[in-house]
Amino acid sequence: MPEPREFNKERYLLVLLSAVFAFQAALLGTGLVFCARNGGLDKCPSIGDRYEQTFGVMIATTLALLGGAAAAGSKKPD
Repeated sequence: MPEPREFNKERYLLVLLSAVFAFQAALLGTGLVFCARNGGLDKCPSIGDRYEQTFGVMIATTLALLGGAAAAGSKKPD
């Protein structure tokens, strides 16, 4: 039976970060299509601000997880 591979936290978190980017792009696209069909920016005046806030929080969280994983991986055993 082959030996199981070690779990790569950094790679997992980078994949998660790319999924966040893709999800946010899809969400923004859906919101822009809705707004365009229903009155433009008069109907959705703050879509850009909401997108920026959500995107910033999701990116900050993922980068904090990456930093924590890197810090935990750099500790030397006693």
